[in-house]
Amino acid sequence: MNPLRVHAQLLQQHHLFEPLSAAQMSQLLEHARIVNLDKGQPVFRQGELAESFFFVIDGCIKIFRITPDGQEKVFEACNRGQTFAEAMTFMDTPHYVANAQAVEPTQLLQLSNQHYLQLISQNPDLAKALLARLSMRLHQRLNELETLSLKNATHRVVRYFLAQIRATQDAQPAFDLAVSKQLVAGHLAIQPETFSRVIHRMQDDGIIELDGRHIRVLHRQALEDYE
Repeated sequence: MNPLRVHAQLLQQHHLFEPLSAAQMSQLLEHARIVNLDKGQPVFRQGELAESFFFVIDGCIKIFRITPDGQEKVFEACNRGQTFAEAMTFMDTPHYVANAQAVEPTQLLQLSNQHYLQLISQNPDLAKALLARLSMRLHQRLNELETLSLKNATHRVVRYFLAQIRATQDAQPAFDLAVSKQLVAGHLAIQPETFSRVIHRMQDDGIIELDGRHIRVLHRQALEDYE
């Protein structure tokens, strides 16, 4: 048995792979491979030939570009269960348009653009199912974009914190920032200094307790009302 098949169940929780049958998943995994990265190791660089996309099994990847003045602009931090560079599968551009680098020790599943497209082209029902899921995903992204574009920095941080604790029923829920504060700020489209000011103001107001990357919410309702 292909050892990659142990990841099939994890993959099928993602919208790009959920419609695949067991046979189709098996075909896709026949051309996949595991990639293990150390912290700071690149996955690919802008301008390299884009033949693959990736699924994060464990760890974290940042997607970024270097601006003309030498500054690093982070577009996204991809964590466990997320994909990245999948857009390249459907684009005419033959090269990666950004850089990808491991933020911490990371394990990826590298998937072939060519073989994924073959599965879709050979199975019209699969193509329609994928379009339906991608349309739903687009609406979700548009809602996220509206939040990022129209709401102030405090609102963005509050929404982010609430998303981290949504599943817990603890009286004083806590979580760890998966990536640095700078990367979180980049994901929320605010300046790192603004992000720090917001969370320190929350701390001063007794809403949260901060210890490095560990954040404990002292008053959940107060956090929900903190706008």
